[in-house]
Amino acid sequence: MTARIRGVVLDADGGPVPGARVALEAGPVPLPDIALLTGADGTFELDLPSPGEYVVAVHGDAASARARLTAPTEHVLELRLGRAGPQV
Repeated sequence: MTARIRGVVLDADGGPVPGARVALEAGPVPLPDIALLTGADGTFELDLPSPGEYVVAVHGDAASARARLTAPTEHVLELRLGRAGPQV
């Protein structure tokens, strides 16, 4: 493991979103099509295979969000799913 992304997915009101789908959408190396679901508290952790720039995509209840980050450090993200559209 080179780096880790830890985060939480929140709804428009700031509450946790359990069961949201989180995936690496793009990265510096080919990535397997693997997604995970957030826990009951809306949290998730993803290990990154190599240094570089990544895009994390989150989908839940008709809303989505994306974040771009650069590894190799541990990142903590807060992704908020907005009512009118995605917010990061």
